[in-house]
Amino acid sequence: MIYEKKITVCYAETGVDGKLKPVSILNYLQDITSEHTDELGVSALDLLPKNLAWVVFKYQINIFTYPSWRDALLIRTWRYPLKNLYELRKYEIYDDTDNLLVSAKCTYILTSLATKKPVRLQNNLPLEMFENKQKVITNDLITLPKLTDPDLTRSFTIRMHDLDFNRHVNNSVYLVWGIESVPEEIITTHRPKEITINYLSDSVYGDQITSKTQRLDSNPSATFMHSIINEHSQKEITRIKTVWELF
Repeated sequence: MIYEKKITVCYAETGVDGKLKPVSILNYLQDITSEHTDELGVSALDLLPKNLAWVVFKYQINIFTYPSWRDALLIRTWRYPLKNLYELRKYEIYDDTDNLLVSAKCTYILTSLATKKPVRLQNNLPLEMFENKQKVITNDLITLPKLTDPDLTRSFTIRMHDLDFNRHVNNSVYLVWGIESVPEEIITTHRPKEITINYLSDSVYGDQITSKTQRLDSNPSATFMHSIINEHSQKEITRIKTVWELF
């Protein structure tokens, strides 16, 4: 089943270039996922009494065209269970003339809140979610390599504002931290056209984190690797790769 919704780009979702912010795109994907899972009866609110939660594992986002304020958009998503452990999702964002603006994939894992370990999908989700014919999604999301030689770092303290319903940092915030450590001459003249995210661990209110960034190549397509580190545990919690193009 394909779930879709129509939206209009809000002013607060745009950035200095008048285009939709990358983090707003990620928020769109989260929102439509939440609405779809709510319709299926397996939203975060539905799962909490069962001591379960969805945890995003990987994202791959390709941005072909950035929409602007007041642009009308159509967002589509569908799901595909894989190996009884991974919930794959595909997303497409179109403008009002059916041009594909954004294509994305992600992997979700169903986890136990008590153990923080994955659980089997078929043991914990309604059987009808596996009975209907599914639109296949290829699992080609990549595992990013470790950052080897960071050029820039930025440090942050996790705010209450950064937390989601499960009281952990919302997954879009990690992208903000990664982007904020990109050099000024890039972040003020370019925007990401490809975003890959690997979520390795979580973080909570009050944690001190450092975003480390390494540039991999030069213009016109500037590519960066980002590593988000929890300063208290020195544990790497997220890896991100961004490929940028000129405005």
